[in-house]
Amino acid sequence: MKKIYPLLLDSITPESTASNGFLKDNSLDDLIETYMGNLLGDNVFSFFQGNLPVTVQIKEQKTPITVSPDDETALPRYGCWGKERMLYILSADKDSSIWIGFSKTLSATDIYERCQEGTILQAMNEIAPEEGETFYIRPGVPFCIGSGVRYVDLSQNSPVELNIEDLDQLVEALDFIHLDSCNPEYVAPESCLFRMERVAITKPQTIAPDQTESFMAIVNLDNSTSLRTKDIRGLSDNSEENFINLTGNAIALIPHDISELIISPSQEGENPASSFLRIYMCNVPEPPKEEDEDKDEHDHHCGCDAHHHHSHHDDCDCGHNHYN
Repeated sequence: MKKIYPLLLDSITPESTASNGFLKDNSLDDLIETYMGNLLGDNVFSFFQGNLPVTVQIKEQKTPITVSPDDETALPRYGCWGKERMLYILSADKDSSIWIGFSKTLSATDIYERCQEGTILQAMNEIAPEEGETFYIRPGVPFCIGSGVRYVDLSQNSPVELNIEDLDQLVEALDFIHLDSCNPEYVAPESCLFRMERVAITKPQTIAPDQTESFMAIVNLDNSTSLRTKDIRGLSDNSEENFINLTGNAIALIPHDISELIISPSQEGENPASSFLRIYMCNVPEPPKEEDEDKDEHDHHCGCDAHHHHSHHDDCDCGHNHYN
């Protein structure tokens, strides 16, 4: 089997396809099945049972008021992970807003009545987002993104997102919505399973993904950023497997198996610096030993391809409901 290499993608989801090198047009789901821990990292691959643990997408769309459960609620109820997420603001119109959490403590009845009346947004923290800001959204905290905002959405790979403006979905979410007032969070807690860091460079840097817990994702921000590896023997330094030049907000997935990656800034124009987001996993627990596993109680995936999209209230063969 040929060695895995940095993959150029337009997003990181199971359905995303590589657009460079000999693995071009292969889906990320298929690549994980083939390369397993060499792509994700052995511990990440084992703990998440071969599933992509997080997704990275660039979005520019207005959202309903959305909330997702944590793992403790989602695993027994839906047979899949909960969802914590981070947003990185790429750009925002001057009159744009996002809303995160409630500005005052509400009861379940208050929320239901406000959703019925269409006044729930007025009870949430309204924020005027600015380019370069990050927001951490805990499971159970509702959020809404207005028009005119372009952002990077980093989140656990889970299909469970409930629109609380839909009263049926609101009722389902009432037992895990955070009813207390909360301040918007700009930094992920130490316990978060992932990190998203903005990095600015003016000269080449060498990193070693195989010295971390997981794969790494690079999202280009300013100017262009080149990625070069010499791990792929027998190929020229400028082959699609050994060299990627990221422009715009291009995304690269760096497999865990890469032992040396050279990241270089743009060498053009008056400002040769480059900046990018570096995303990786952390705090991933050791997978349970086989003899200690109770498959019925601790299986982290229902086997029904829940990471693929299901419409609201569509039942799959396993009997679970999954939601977009």
